[in-house]
Amino acid sequence: DGRLSAPALRDRDADMSAVLSSSIAASRVARSTPRRRSLPRASSGSDVDAHPKMDKTGMNGESDFGSILNWRDLGSTPGTRVAPGRVFRTATPGRSSEEDAATILGLGVARLLDLRSVDEFEPSPGVLQSRFQLRSFTRPADAADPSTGAASTSAAIAAFRASILDDVDAGRAVRYHSPLLHYDRYYRSIYDRMEGLERVKAAVYAVQAKLYDDTNQRRLFVGKVNAGGLTLLNEVMVDGSGPEIAAALCVLSATTPDGATAFYCKAGKDRTGLVAALALHCCGASDDAIVSDYARSQGSGEAALGGGKVEGDGTAIDYSRFHGAPEAIVRDTLSYIRRGYGSVEGYLDRVGFDADARRTLARALCE
Repeated sequence: DGRLSAPALRDRDADMSAVLSSSIAASRVARSTPRRRSLPRASSGSDVDAHPKMDKTGMNGESDFGSILNWRDLGSTPGTRVAPGRVFRTATPGRSSEEDAATILGLGVARLLDLRSVDEFEPSPGVLQSRFQLRSFTRPADAADPSTGAASTSAAIAAFRASILDDVDAGRAVRYHSPLLHYDRYYRSIYDRMEGLERVKAAVYAVQAKLYDDTNQRRLFVGKVNAGGLTLLNEVMVDGSGPEIAAALCVLSATTPDGATAFYCKAGKDRTGLVAALALHCCGASDDAIVSDYARSQGSGEAALGGGKVEGDGTAIDYSRFHGAPEAIVRDTLSYIRRGYGSVEGYLDRVGFDADARRTLARALCE
């Protein structure tokens, strides 16, 4: 019915299109590195069934797929240096038809990058995703520890990068999984943004929720979620999902002229849009070009979200706050990164995607 229930918040990742089915739990609101190689410039083959390379996309890089929404070539937006046919962004292809799956494989797609949560996965992977074996990035348990987190996270990213290189060398077709939203971090981030009386209320409501009724707690947190909308969603991903973003960019760096990558979330709009924005920046795209790419998803959100119920007592998500792809959202996100981290490069350095990694990504996508 669109309400947030009382049971303990499950450890999962999702777009705001799925956030409203989760709960806010009081207890959750309270408080050796493998050798490195450079990414190969060409794939040695693929487990994916061979298809002659073909182009079924239009002049603007968008598809006419009937079973997959919001598909387009990342290199088709004016002002980008990304070579056509290297990287495609899309909504989930989990319900792809046989015909559309064949077309996508014919475009040379050799790997997938899935940014959704596990509980957003389709009951069956479908005809396209089933052709790729699943490999997930998992951040270390101590990632947030000030004394050990940075080193262990760096090691986890390095190990994931090494596994990608091994997959490319072996010609394995892999669907990489790097979920960008985690509910614990999402609600913790909301709590961290509270001050003074709001924090006191949050503490009181947490006790109430634990003892007898979670209505006040839900109303407080859902109110913050609705007020923050897409802007808060992106800020939380920027601040809380650095390791997963670095892992996602490592997957894109495995792209070759003969082995394209397709990446996606549920609607192919927000999580996909953030990864696309950072990848385009690494490839020298201007803010205007990045904004233009994001805005091309305008109109896709409602179809993917499927609507939502808004309760009059203020305890349910207002889904209308998360529809569309307004240009201001990505501009605000880039500004937020620069204010908080000095520059986009400074942010990427912080999350473990350094200058060498950025140059590798740019070569993979542009040369």
